[in-house]
Amino acid sequence: MKKAHITNLIIILFMYVFAYVLNIILKSYDINIFFTVNLENYVKLIIALVSYLVLLVPTVIYSAVVIFNKFIAHKRKVKLHLSRYLLIITSLIISYLFLLFDVAYYFYFGSIILLYIIYFVSLYVQDHFFIQKQQSPTVKVNQEVVEKFLELLGGKDNVININYEQSRLRVEFKDVKKLKLDELKNLGAKGAFVAGNKLQAVIGSNASELENAINAYLSRLN
Repeated sequence: MKKAHITNLIIILFMYVFAYVLNIILKSYDINIFFTVNLENYVKLIIALVSYLVLLVPTVIYSAVVIFNKFIAHKRKVKLHLSRYLLIITSLIISYLFLLFDVAYYFYFGSIILLYIIYFVSLYVQDHFFIQKQQSPTVKVNQEVVEKFLELLGGKDNVININYEQSRLRVEFKDVKKLKLDELKNLGAKGAFVAGNKLQAVIGSNASELENAINAYLSRLN
């Protein structure tokens, strides 16, 4: 996950620096890649700012959301590469506009710092609400729920071990084909995903209560 974040941040910086350095090199050879824009300076600045806020800022937030959903919320269908392509394109467009309108260099590079701040604030906000959502209990713990939960796990004979970590119930099982993940969600689990022969189900703040109830029930059966 850290590698994915670093890649996004490098993309932003690289596109800005690439456009800036390329412009300097081309100017040294008297090559101008910009057309003449006869506008007042304040109009140019407004256009650059609006483009920055409308194009690049949402793309940066989207990139942070995609990585969060992929690695934290475990939504496997998110399109990480698409977010990267959008980040490259919008970064180039905005850097070109800034250079075209001759925006001051301190504003040019200062906008990168602002993007980084927006990126990490976006991650913080997502993490904050995700933790809150996970910690709120959604599964009522009683005998009926325990029995149903075991049934959806493939029965007591399919369960090797059950424990919990924070808001998640962790189950080690024998046969993945016996699991009924969709029905687990219908029972109240906020999310459920499998890696190998291990299941993680997001239960909420009463994950420990459910784990104790299931293990107590299994002990009585044995």
